[in-house]
Order: sequence, then structure tokens, then C-alpha cells
Amino acid sequence: MPVTLAPLATLATLATLAPDTAIGPVAPQMTFAIEQIRQALAGHRPQELAPEPQLAGAAKATEAAVALVLAGSPELSLCVIQRAERADDPWSGHLALPGGRADPADPHPRAVAERETQEEVGLALDERHLLGGLSQVLVRLGGGGRRMILHSFVYDAGPGLPAFASSDEVKEAFWVPLAHLWDPANASHVEWERDGARLLYPAIRWRGGAIWGLTFRVLTLFSDVLDAPLPHLEDLP
Repeated sequence: MPVTLAPLATLATLATLAPDTAIGPVAPQMTFAIEQIRQALAGHRPQELAPEPQLAGAAKATEAAVALVLAGSPELSLCVIQRAERADDPWSGHLALPGGRADPADPHPRAVAERETQEEVGLALDERHLLGGLSQVLVRLGGGGRRMILHSFVYDAGPGLPAFASSDEVKEAFWVPLAHLWDPANASHVEWERDGARLLYPAIRWRGGAIWGLTFRVLTLFSDVLDAPLPHLEDLP
């Protein structure tokens, strides 16, 4: 089934992170090994979106790709960026994965993820680092029927934690331990009001911010492949 997300074009300015919430006893720390992830992705068959009918006058869906870059040993970490604040970016200032929109010169979606990762954080990736891909996600961008197909690829950058290069597109980059993402103590939600309705989105706390929305959705796809669901608040207020 295609995955459709709520319009995100205005979430960066309207969303607020919930205050700390007590969630009960501390659960054992979730740990992962790179070979475990490699094997899980080797047995995974990513779902491709079924072609949608092209309506008269409607723009063709744009393509984009992100990279889930893993590194470190024995504790694995994930590369997460804080996007620079830009008026033309619907995800301005968000915590996200390195990636972006396809360029006409990109031969395939994986090349988009690798090019954008190089440009944004200075990490050079190729097929030698590739562990596998995740299912495609259909994103609806605000009004007007604008759509984007998101491709996600998982990479192993090696046992060390490479330094990041600076970029105008990225305010800051981090190596976030995978154990942090799966720790129930870091589970939270982001609140957003739209047309008088109060909407809640699951989130993961990180350094005063939140990993949520489209990035959280991609991490959920990753967790499904690992058969290790991300913790979240079951009873949102």
C-alpha cells in the first residue's frame, strides 16, 4: 500500500515539541550489530509505489532520496542533520537525514542520496557502503496536488565516526546512537494545530529538538525491516 503523509509545508513553524512526559520504568537498551542489519536488508524487498493516474494539468511527482548512514563500533550511530533555516524549504530547521531532490543529471535515486550526502556533510558513499533500500514513500506537499516520491537507502560508513564537512544547507550534523532512537525515555510527540484541529505526531527527542514527521516515518520503515519497532507514546494526551 502506498504511504501518504499529511501536508508538511507549514509544519516547521506551527509545530511544538511536547514537554517531558513520564513513561514508566526504563527498558533495556536496544543494541544492533552491523551484520544483523546487513542480513535484514538483504532479505527485504522494498515496496515500489504503484503508478498514479496522471491528471490533466497536474505536475508529475518529483523524486527525492535520503541516506541512512550508519557508522561506529561496537555501538552504531546514525547521521542526522539539522537543516539550515530557509524560507523556500518546507523542512527548514528540521532534524532530518541527509538527502534532497533529484537532479536531471542523477542516473538513479541512489545517486541522489549519495550526491546529497556528499554535498551536505562531506561523506563519500558508493555501492561498497550500500546495505540496502527501504520502501518508497509518497509525500503530498501542501495544496495544489504536488507530490514527491521519496527513496531511502541504508549505508555502512565503517567502524569509525567520520568528521562532517560544513555546508550552507546544514546548520549542524550529528552522530546519533541507534540506542538513543530506540530508548523509550526519548519518545515524545510534536503538537500541531491546523484549521482548529489539534494533531499529534510521534517524535524522538534529540538535544532540545525532535526527530519527527517524514524522518520519523523513514526510521519506522527501517525499524520494520529490523523487526524492532520504535518505541512511542501509546497514550497521547
